[in-house]
Amino acid sequence: MHKVDVRLTKDIKLGATAKVSLMGEVFNLFNHKNYNSFVTNLSNVRYGQPSQDTNIAFQPRMLQLGFRLSF
Repeated sequence: MHKVDVRLTKDIKLGATAKVSLMGEVFNLFNHKNYNSFVTNLSNVRYGQPSQDTNIAFQPRMLQLGFRLSF
């Protein structure tokens, strides 16, 4: 399974006690397709190719932005 997740955070102080945290997250950064199973029947014309996978555990690239205010 090939999957790279990245999170970047930047903290910005606002006065003596408050701060804002900016966050950006990317899931499956390189958008690599992760197949769950392959056709293993030698007589099938699709031999060695990925079979249909309805499992949504392997999502395509997704981006998430957010912020947090602390005081």
